[in-house]
Parts: sequence; C-alpha cells; structure tokens
Amino acid sequence: MRAWTTLRALMGHWRRHPVECLTLLAGLAVATALWSGVQALNAEARASYARSAALLGTGTLASVVAEDGGRFAREDFVALRLLGWPVTPLLDGRLTRDGESLRIIGIDPITLPASASALRIGEGDERLTDFLLPPHLALAAPETLARLGAPSDLPPLAASETLPPDTLVVDIGVAERLLDAEGRVSRLLLPPERAGEPLPAPLAARLRVLPEDAESDLDRLTASFHLNLAAFGFLAFVVGLFIVYSAIGLAFEQRKPMIRTLRACGVSARLLTGVMLAETVGFALAGGALGIVAGYG
Repeated sequence: MRAWTTLRALMGHWRRHPVECLTLLAGLAVATALWSGVQALNAEARASYARSAALLGTGTLASVVAEDGGRFAREDFVALRLLGWPVTPLLDGRLTRDGESLRIIGIDPITLPASASALRIGEGDERLTDFLLPPHLALAAPETLARLGAPSDLPPLAASETLPPDTLVVDIGVAERLLDAEGRVSRLLLPPERAGEPLPAPLAARLRVLPEDAESDLDRLTASFHLNLAAFGFLAFVVGLFIVYSAIGLAFEQRKPMIRTLRACGVSARLLTGVMLAETVGFALAGGALGIVAGYG
C-alpha cells in the first residue's frame, strides 16, 4: 500500500507537467522506432539480395564477367561455346516506364542450367515455344502481372510464382531490344566445377571467372551500405536517449522537494528508489512498444 501511494505521489508530477511526459515518451518512441526501422530495412534488403542471388543462380553457379564489370560482346559467349565451355548468357538491366522501374533479365532457356531453377520457363514445349518465338512471352510475379496489366510496349505476360516482384524474365533477344543492348551480355553462367579452369588466352585479357561464392563489388558496396544504416540507427537511438536523459533529469530536479517530503513522512530510501525504478521501467516499456510498432509498421 505504501509503495502504491508513493508511486501515485511521484506520478502526480507528470500530470502537472504533461509536456515533459510527452517529451519523455516521444524520445523513447523515436529512438526505438529509428533503431528498429533500420534493422527491419537491413533485414528486408538482405532478403532481397538473397532472392536476387537465387534468381540469377549466383549462389550455385560461377560466372564469367568482364574485367571492368560492365557488359561485353555476345561473340565472347559464342567463342566459349565453340571451345566447349558450358556457359549460358544472361543480360540484366533496368527499364523505367511510367515512373516505375522494372528489372529485365534476359536468358537463353536452351542452355540454362537446371540449378537456375527460378529462371526456368516451366513445363511443356508449348510454353517454351511461346517464350522463344514472336511475339515472345515474358514471365513475371503474379502481383507484377496484376499491376502491369497488358502493356503494349512489353511482350505478352505470364505468371511465374518463383520470381520476385518488379522483375520480368524474357528471351535474351527481347532483353537486348528493351534495354537497348544489342549484341551485349551481362555475364555468362558457368557450372562451379569449371570455375577453376583458366579462360582461353584471347578472352582472358578482357574476361574473368567469378566463383559462385566470390564477394563481388556489389557485395562490398551493400556491406558498406548496411554498416552505414546500422550506424545511423545507433546514432539516432543515442540522440533519443539523450532526450530521455534530459527529461528524466529535469523531472528529478523538479521533484526534489517532493522526495524530501516523502522521506520526512517515513518512506524509506530503498522503497523510494524501487518505485522510481519501476516508474522508469514503465515509461521505457510504453515508449519502446510505441517505437517498435512505428519502426516495423
């Protein structure tokens, strides 16, 4: 009973100073929201990268890429095939239409390895024929298909459950036209057992083999991006805690006469400390819950 009476007396301060109470809760909520929001963003970005890697087969397949990281001539693919290298071409790029960005992935389904399962056309010769022959067929996730409808500037669309949103898989010839990259490829997918072999001399000067588990420039860039995001979230969290510290410090100074009065009325220092700690924990839980809801929502 004495603890409850003491808590009510201390909480009376916040009723008389509602702005300070709101500042305390807002500081806790904002700090937690920024921190949890950054963590959610990082997690979603990593999941997106993982889906992208699975889509391109980069987790299970090695790649032949240009030394400068850009696109290279389709003739290099032909030369490697003639030399017995089991490579398959892939053209990857972005197409912007009506303010929306679509990822275009051009493939050659005839040479596509089985491990790139997310890019498979599907069962049946009829669908493969529709994919290869004019007007060609483009594969998209059901939600992308519903949003795009039947655009006149794109090939006929068909649903594929294995694709992520905002991605179209088309024949590589169609991708060359959509991306204005005639005769170019982004990479050549290669079975990992051939990754240790050196490229033929004429091609080794401009191409290199990237193992399936190699860290690319994009991996390093995204790692730096995630680190910067985490640092920003932590900095925002610390700034929010400074706001909370200032609000609690001000409240403590303003309640010193009340604390002296409570001590004079027989409230022990241990009880007073416990009640103030419970009050702080209550504010932390309330502000933290609001912040988590805002951050993940």
